[in-house]
Amino acid sequence: MDYTKCFKEVILKYSFIDPIVEFIRHNENITYKVTEKGSEDTYLLRMHKPITKNMQGVQNMREAIQSELEYLLAWSSHSELPVQIPVPNLSGELVTSVVIECEEVYCSVLKWIFGETMSKRDFTSEEMVSTLGKHIAYLHQFSQSFKYGSSFIRPEYEIAWVNNMLTKLRSGEKMGIIATEEFQILENAFSLVTDRMKGLSKSFETWGFIHADIHYSNLIRTSRGISFIDFGLSGFGYYASDVAMGALFTKYELRDDLLSGYTNIISGKIDIAQLEDLMFLNISEYYAFLVSRKEKHMWIREHIPCQIELCKSLLKGKTVSYNINQVGLTN
Repeated sequence: MDYTKCFKEVILKYSFIDPIVEFIRHNENITYKVTEKGSEDTYLLRMHKPITKNMQGVQNMREAIQSELEYLLAWSSHSELPVQIPVPNLSGELVTSVVIECEEVYCSVLKWIFGETMSKRDFTSEEMVSTLGKHIAYLHQFSQSFKYGSSFIRPEYEIAWVNNMLTKLRSGEKMGIIATEEFQILENAFSLVTDRMKGLSKSFETWGFIHADIHYSNLIRTSRGISFIDFGLSGFGYYASDVAMGALFTKYELRDDLLSGYTNIISGKIDIAQLEDLMFLNISEYYAFLVSRKEKHMWIREHIPCQIELCKSLLKGKTVSYNINQVGLTN
């Protein structure tokens, strides 16, 4: 598909006058930075077309993109920090559709958040890690009050998501990236975690709309504080899953500070055993994502033994994820 032709057609559907367009990357979306010449008006243009079919999902449906943008609009009116506010096209619609080479591609435009993309070096102090915990809690507080209708569609991070992840990892075994004996251990660990997930309740306090991709590259340090960006994978899941993601790129010595910051805003005890399971699933999802990227196969082969050791600990009933740094993810 000629994506250059595609984004030029998309640009014409918005009120840009003399835009300067810079390609950013092609991952779960194709993204461009759009700046109005002679002004500071800057935007993020997203073409909702993942780089591999392995990444295709509910989030690529028109209704799901519309739902994400509705959430961002609502969040922007409540948040004290900058939010990627959706920009309507010339027809007043938040989702733009173009047809290129007989394929329909959905696109959206968000206002650019100015600031510095954060890195793991930013999360080495108790204060910063605690602040991150508080911001995750503020997001969840809003999610608990957010009202959505029957047309609101987003991915759901439950049993079907776990099974899909395992299917992707199984394809890694078929390609020889993951050894058969390693996959069997992975499969046993998944079975254990899945059984435990079936026993979890989906209450107002535990289940709702989550970011689902909290990582320092999706955090922007602005003049007003830390802002979340990239809600492209957002959906319904356990609130603890976002906390688990935050814990993965936080040094293990500071994870109690992350939890303390979170529970200072949303009271209640966080179950470390559940957090461990969710951390395991989030790490596994990263491996499952990389399976479709041929250039990452060597990395998987090099690092999968660490994940297998984690599986063995889980199967023995040990809690280790919370007390170690994840190789390749935080180091």
